Amino acid sequence: MPPVPEITDSSVLVRIPAPDRSWAATLPAVPDDHVLTVTLGHPRLLRMPVDDLVAAGYRIAGVASEHRPIGDCVDVLVPESLRLLHPAWWRDLVHRADRVFDLRLGPVQQVLAAELALHARAAHA
Repeated sequence: MPPVPEITDSSVLVRIPAPDRSWAATLPAVPDDHVLTVTLGHPRLLRMPVDDLVAAGYRIAGVASEHRPIGDCVDVLVPESLRLLHPAWWRDLVHRADRVFDLRLGPVQQVLAAELALHARAAHA
C-alpha cells in the first residue's frame, strides 16, 4: 500500500456528508493507488463495510468522540499534488463536499489542530 501523504500548507480538508451506513461507497476511488486518510465525525459512522473504504484508497485516521461529535460527516485530507494530477477526480470529490478547509489559512489549522494531528499520525504509521 502506498504511504499516506504528509500534511502541508497546500493540503485541504474536504468535509463530506455521511448520512447513513453507505457513506463509504459514495466516495470516489482515489486514483493511481494513492491512499488518503479520513476522520469520522461520529462513532456511529464506523458501522460500515471497511473493506469498501480501503478498496477505494481511504484509511480511517480517527473518530470524533461521542461526547464531542462533529456530526454526520467525514473529512478527507487531500494534498495539492493529487488535486493537480487528477482534476476530474478532484471535481467529483468537491461536488460531494459541504465544505473545503484550506490549510493555508492559519485559523483553519488552529481550529482543526486536533483533527489534523490524527491525519498526521496516520501518515507516520
